[in-house]
Amino acid sequence: MVLETYILVDNKTKAYEMANKLAKDLSSNRYMSTQTTAFGLYAMSKFALKNGGKGVNMTYSIAGKSETISSKKAFVDRNLVAKYGSNSVTIQNKNNGTLYVRVLNSGILPVGQEKEIQKNFSTSVVYKDRKGTVLNLSSVKQGTEIVAQVTIRNQSDETLENVALSQIVPSGFEIMNSRYTDFGSYAENKADYIDIRDDRTQFYFGIRAGETKTFTMLLNATYLGKYYFPGVQCEAMYDNNYLARTKGQWVQIVKE
Repeated sequence: MVLETYILVDNKTKAYEMANKLAKDLSSNRYMSTQTTAFGLYAMSKFALKNGGKGVNMTYSIAGKSETISSKKAFVDRNLVAKYGSNSVTIQNKNNGTLYVRVLNSGILPVGQEKEIQKNFSTSVVYKDRKGTVLNLSSVKQGTEIVAQVTIRNQSDETLENVALSQIVPSGFEIMNSRYTDFGSYAENKADYIDIRDDRTQFYFGIRAGETKTFTMLLNATYLGKYYFPGVQCEAMYDNNYLARTKGQWVQIVKE
């Protein structure tokens, strides 16, 4: 019903998002009644009619070069070479139906220039000492035990499985594995799988719609020096519509 309403009010962006969600539900093994299935297919047929027939006929240009794409398939993709600095892509749809475009990019940004993202997930991280006092990581005394608390909230109305949270720590810090130290159950985390390595901790879990989860990592400021502490990243492993990333910071470990 929501999808049909978006179609009627001509909200193409929301209709596309809802159609993707409905398509996943219809193709899953989840039980649906006859009425639910019928109305879902009815709404999808309305979406298909609204967006025209199959095939792609478009022209795109980047960096002064243009290309025309004509295909009977409903989906096409192209690799675009981006130059350093500003880039822009111009797209012209030559069909009568609606053309949905996704631009995906990957790469490694320079240290300190990461882009914060809150896309259907919200993520925050707080660093405290054992007594619960919030720490300023810009200058930390050697030997300080740090409790890193990462909070994840699912801001969507969809329950997700296979969510991955990753926190990388610089070489000046050591991760204290609570399963083998005197911390015991102090930092007990509930996840489907936890991977603790020398330089990172990774959590894999599911999260319900609107749910908030907190994960705790135990660190020790071990080696003197200046280090870059990356931000945390949380993402749905099989759906890039769910992603949150915080920005990193420089940290100085000084003598006590």
